[in-house]
Amino acid sequence: MKKTFIIRAFLLNITLLMLVIIYNYININTLDYKITNNYEKIISITRHFHHRYLNAEYENYKIGTYPISGTSNSGVIILKDGTYPKILNDLNDTYNKIIEVLPKDYVKSLSLIMPNAQYVLPFDSVKYDINHNQLDEIIKNENINSSFDTFRDDDITIKKHDKGSVNNQSIILPIYIKRFIEAVFIVDIDIINIDRYVANYNNEMMTHYEVEKNNGLLTQKIEIPYTKDNNKFIYIGLSFFGVLICALKIYIVIECIYQIFNRVFLFFYQRIMYDSMTHCLRRNVFDMKYKTLNSRSVILFDIDHFKFINDNFGHAVGDKVIIAMGKMLQQQAKKHHLYFRWGGEEFLVLLPKTNKQALLSYAETLRVAVEEMPLLKDRKVTISLGVSEQKQQEHIHQTIYRADMALYQAKQLGRNKSHYL
Repeated sequence: MKKTFIIRAFLLNITLLMLVIIYNYININTLDYKITNNYEKIISITRHFHHRYLNAEYENYKIGTYPISGTSNSGVIILKDGTYPKILNDLNDTYNKIIEVLPKDYVKSLSLIMPNAQYVLPFDSVKYDINHNQLDEIIKNENINSSFDTFRDDDITIKKHDKGSVNNQSIILPIYIKRFIEAVFIVDIDIINIDRYVANYNNEMMTHYEVEKNNGLLTQKIEIPYTKDNNKFIYIGLSFFGVLICALKIYIVIECIYQIFNRVFLFFYQRIMYDSMTHCLRRNVFDMKYKTLNSRSVILFDIDHFKFINDNFGHAVGDKVIIAMGKMLQQQAKKHHLYFRWGGEEFLVLLPKTNKQALLSYAETLRVAVEEMPLLKDRKVTISLGVSEQKQQEHIHQTIYRADMALYQAKQLGRNKSHYL
C-alpha cells in the first residue's frame, strides 16, 4: 500500500507540474497583450494631450507660481511675464485618464516644459528650480528634433531614466507648432510598475510569472512600444519555484479529497458488501457479483449444534461463536479465496479450481482450526463441511447445491467431518 501511495503521488505530482507549466505558458501571451495594450493606452492618452494643447485658450501670467484652484495638485511655474495656454485642467484630466489604466502610485509626474513656463503635476513650487534652459536641455539630452519639414508620427518615445534610487520610464511627446517645437510633454512612470503589474496579474490569474533580466527557458520577450534605447524589451519568465509550490498545493488538495472520498467510500462499501458481525461477504453480494463464476471449488459449512449453544449459553455466546468463524476464515483464507456468511451460522468459501485431495485437506484445516478454539467452557465447538468442485458447463449454484448435500451427509455421518460430493 505504501508503494502504491508513492507511485500515485509521484505520477500525480509530475502530471500536475506539467499542467501548471502548460497553463502558465499559455497565459503568458495574454500577459504580453495586456502589458503592450496598457502602454498603447497611455501613449494614446498622451497623444491626446497634444490636441488639448493646440485648442487651449491663452491668458496673461506674471512671473511666479500658480497652483490650480480647487482640489487638484497641478500648477504652473512662470519664468517670464507673457501669454500662456490655460492647460492646467487638461493636465489634471490627462492624469485622471492615465490612472484609469495604471494604479495611481505607478504614475510619478506629468509635466509640460515650455521655454518660459513649466506646468507640473503634482505641484510643489519648493521642489522646482528655476531653469530657463530646461527645454533646450531636454531637446539635447533626448535627441529631439527642434523642427521638421514633413509630417512625423514617431516623435513620441519611451525612455528609461535611472537617477539614484529612482527608476523611471519617461513618455516624451514633443509638441510642434508650425513645424517648430514649442513644448515637451513628459509622463514619468515608475518602471517597477512592470513587476507590480506582473504580481497583480499572478494574483488575478493564479499564474507564476516573474520579470527576468534576459531571455531564458520558457521566457517571453515583450517589446515595449515606442522605446528606442537598449531597454526596449522586457523578459517575462516562469518562476519554477512558484510553479513547483503551486503543483504541490494542488496535489495536497487532491490527495486530501481523495483520502476523504476513499474513506467515505470504504465506510459505505464495507457496510454494503460485508456482514457487520463476521466481516465476511454478504450472501446478496454473491448474487450481484459472483453468480456467473466458472472453474471454482466450494466449501460449505455450518456450526454443529448451534441451537444448543444459543439455548444453553445464551445468544451473546452464540454471537461470539459466529464472530470467531469470521476471524478464522480471515486467518485461513488465501489470496484468491472468497468467503461469505451464507446464513445464520452457515458459511461459504469459494476457491479456484482445486483437486479433490487439496480441497479436502483445506477443509480439514478449517475444521481443525475451529475445533481447537477455546470458545466454550468444558465444550468444543465443531463444524461440518460439504465440499464440491464445479463441473464443466455447470452453474455455480449447482455446485453449491451439491456442497449443501455433502454438508448434510457429513452431519448424517456424525458431524465434525468433511465430506466430498
